[in-house]
Amino acid sequence: MDDLASFFYKKAEELKKARKFEEALDLIDEANKIKDEEKSTDFWYKRGIRFCKFGEYEQALDCFDKDLALHQKSYETFFAKGKILLQLKKYDEAVECFNKAAEEHHQQYLQCSIKAEHMKKAHKYEKVLIYSDLASHEKPLDDTFWHYKAMALLKLQKYDMAHSCLTKALEIKNDNPKVLYDLAKCELLAGNKQKSLELLQKSCSLDPTNNEKLRVDNDFSPLSENKQFRMIIGL
Repeated sequence: MDDLASFFYKKAEELKKARKFEEALDLIDEANKIKDEEKSTDFWYKRGIRFCKFGEYEQALDCFDKDLALHQKSYETFFAKGKILLQLKKYDEAVECFNKAAEEHHQQYLQCSIKAEHMKKAHKYEKVLIYSDLASHEKPLDDTFWHYKAMALLKLQKYDMAHSCLTKALEIKNDNPKVLYDLAKCELLAGNKQKSLELLQKSCSLDPTNNEKLRVDNDFSPLSENKQFRMIIGL
């Protein structure tokens, strides 16, 4: 659907018929904001994010592609597109987008550092401080990025690469239960049962809902008769 405002108005009408008036008003507010956003440079990116919220993934991809066509390079857009491709089970394409996102993230830091050096050589020290400050504020890729990339690699059965990504995620945040869960899966597939069980124990302690998830996750079926595993899932 090309007219996003119309999309929101239509959804609002459906909600009103269902007597969900507060939700309908929220959507109407969203629709009213769109005209103000149309002039912004990141309009297509924001539009894609809005479609994502409603599960309209194909429309979101179209918006992200339009954003990339305008700006050529964008970490945020490549990352968002990768997440959508992961949802659509297009795992190879997702990994490609995550790789491009990482490359653009690194380039942003390099560009600021290079500009700072040029200003230093030109004795423009005020601008040196500006670009140095910008470079210092370029944050490293976070645990969420590495986890999403790992999930795509797991689906492609590239377990060593997925393990590397999950390890990087845990180095940034060592108590993420979702990352611990997926790392346990990697360890099991590599034949490291005890390490897998240790990670599962920690993951389930941090998030007890993983106990139920484990009961239906066929990737952990080799542990189904293991005493420690059965204790973890409450059997």
